[in-house]
Amino acid sequence: MAATRLEINFNRLLNRCESVASDKSQKDWRLEKYIGALQNQLSELKKAQSKPCDEILGGYTKKVELLKGLIEAEKMPTASEKAHATDLLSVPRTTSSVSGKQLHMQAKVMYQQEMRDELLGSGRTDDDELGLRQRQKTKDKDIDTVLQHHHQMQEKLAEEMLVIAQGLKHNVTVSSKIVQDDIKKVTDSTRLADTNLSKLKTESERLQAHTKTCSWWIWVMLVVVIITFCWMVLLMRLFPKKS
Repeated sequence: MAATRLEINFNRLLNRCESVASDKSQKDWRLEKYIGALQNQLSELKKAQSKPCDEILGGYTKKVELLKGLIEAEKMPTASEKAHATDLLSVPRTTSSVSGKQLHMQAKVMYQQEMRDELLGSGRTDDDELGLRQRQKTKDKDIDTVLQHHHQMQEKLAEEMLVIAQGLKHNVTVSSKIVQDDIKKVTDSTRLADTNLSKLKTESERLQAHTKTCSWWIWVMLVVVIITFCWMVLLMRLFPKKS
């Protein structure tokens, strides 16, 4: 089923919200309003006549709930509460929800780092600040590496699924061709059998007619022989042999 205009607009706004939520360098105060509009569009999409299937709607609902949960977690007063609220969020497990998983992982790592900063915040010197920034850069690189690896695994899985789908399509095409050839052979055999049966019936009728004709001639010849024999006997009686 083709996507409706409402679903296309919903996906555009969803991608926009995920993009804004993933950019932690600058906070956009409009994100919360975007998510509110996203919830309204999702409600309209569920009520639409040409709505998507339940599985797709469930995925949309989980993505919206994840974004809303991340906003609510960000409002928590302490980093530990933020991390706890983020852990409780439900993450979609479909192959199309890579951005949702990245957002969830990014938020968890950020709040865990804030918890470390709160624990180590007292009595830090400039050297500690420099070391912390270096460790933060290293941690960011590690996170990017993990996310990149996760994305590569998703792409590999999608490629394998595409290869399997192409193989199934090829097998179905070959099987369909074989079945069509078999049907054609059966049809030709049936047509040939009908033709032979018709010829056999014609030859049988001709043979039956010929047999009837032959039987009449046999009776005629038998009558002729009997009459001839009778005449000979009569002639022998009428003209006996003189001694």
